[in-house]
Amino acid sequence: MKINRKNFVFFIPLFILTFLIFIIPASAQTKYQAERIEQSCADIPKLNAGQDLEFWVKFKNVGEESWSGFGPEAVVLRTVSGMKSKLSHPTWYSYYIPNRVNPVSTIFPGDEALFRFNLNAPKQDGLHWETFQLYAGSNPIPGGEIEVAVHVSGNGIVNSEPTPTPTPTPTPTPTPTLPSTSTPSESNEIWWQSVPADINIVSNYRWQNLEQGPDIEVGLIYVEKKEKTDYLPFKILTLNNTTYNLYDQFEKLLVRNTGGEMIEIDYNFDSGYFFVNDSQGKRLLMTDSPLVLKSSEPVIFRIDSWKNGPFWGADVNDNEFRTSLELKYNSSTKRLWLINKLPMEEYLRGLSEVGDSSHSEFLKAQSIAGRTYAMFRYYNHKYTNTTNGDPFFTVMATQADQVYRGYKKELRGPNALVAVEQTKGIIATYANEPISAYYFAQSDGKTRDSEKAYMTRDPVPYLKAKNDPPGQGKTMLGHGVGMPQIGGIVAANQGANYSQILKYYYTGIDLTKIY
Repeated sequence: MKINRKNFVFFIPLFILTFLIFIIPASAQTKYQAERIEQSCADIPKLNAGQDLEFWVKFKNVGEESWSGFGPEAVVLRTVSGMKSKLSHPTWYSYYIPNRVNPVSTIFPGDEALFRFNLNAPKQDGLHWETFQLYAGSNPIPGGEIEVAVHVSGNGIVNSEPTPTPTPTPTPTPTPTLPSTSTPSESNEIWWQSVPADINIVSNYRWQNLEQGPDIEVGLIYVEKKEKTDYLPFKILTLNNTTYNLYDQFEKLLVRNTGGEMIEIDYNFDSGYFFVNDSQGKRLLMTDSPLVLKSSEPVIFRIDSWKNGPFWGADVNDNEFRTSLELKYNSSTKRLWLINKLPMEEYLRGLSEVGDSSHSEFLKAQSIAGRTYAMFRYYNHKYTNTTNGDPFFTVMATQADQVYRGYKKELRGPNALVAVEQTKGIIATYANEPISAYYFAQSDGKTRDSEKAYMTRDPVPYLKAKNDPPGQGKTMLGHGVGMPQIGGIVAANQGANYSQILKYYYTGIDLTKIY
């Protein structure tokens, strides 16, 4: 490891380590509390093997801290074991998380939150039960436990209570990882055949200078001062010992890691300085400049100190990311961000919005929708809460934009990689501009006009309400605007191509190859 001493700001001796010590308030359990108010299925329901049942439980936030659906303390309802639930349903957020607080909602102290989700009866007869618990990040929320049981038999009947009347309090809605198949609509209506089967890809030369597409900056995780000891220092290295360099915001070389060695990066929220150590804790430098880690060759960074796996199971840690990493502090929000900057097509490879065994035509439609949404955000900035109003990054790595899990998702999703490659550079456009390609999990039989669902301020011609037969009789999962993923999967299974799927749900669009 070589240090470029000309370009870093200060070289720090070890005797000032005490300058970095912070006292962090007590654990999350003192600020998070829940009270179960009511639930459906007070008795044990009887189900046939493989039968679905809608279940709901209402919790009240009786703690001191608001419940958020985003960030390191996102509130989720999951199995206590952290393992796959015996009652898991394809519409769940993951196989052990049936629901969570909506990433765009906040459940304030005193508010109630309704967690609604489906259960799927196991194939074996007998009594089956599962214990679920509210968690804030990795910490269980006291009072947030519920045990759910079902009795399965060959000739059982559904015995469920009516769904409660909706309340004005915030209601969390998940966007789950979806299954490969879905039951056709009860009416068997081939609704998507109203769209011609011809796939017409147009070219728009206005974007031809993009070549391989723009670079996308993905906000992976933020750290606030009170969370410092939970996440910092970040311990970063490369796979396969790939050489990488550390630069400041002006592209000045600070450290050259010739063997891909680990470095530790800490941050002092009071002074605004970054502190860079080697893997043995020896101080290398300090600087008040944002930091960039990148290489002149293809590289995959691993953040060893980050356990990015709560939504995917104990055996998975999605902490590996391609191309480059940035560490920047936003003085407006007082948050330190870890950001992954990478080309568009590499970003799409790491998206985790649907199951990899979904029909190939739907995977193509989903890839185009994901690329289009990212392109729309590239040109229409969302995260401008900064001192100068400039965008801080392009998209978040969560459901606030699109779920992004990085390099390890590529290894889990070979079919999605094929779909990304087969649709390279294709986006959905309206009037020669990329559309805001909203999508969600499941409709209740009809999608929504974007302005009526409060997803846009004014009516948008391509985000109009459409009939969605696969959702008939189902519970809406998501905001209801744009393409319902389950509807798209059903259409693909019935023979629709990706163009028919996209052009049905997004009214009047073109498919445009921009690079």
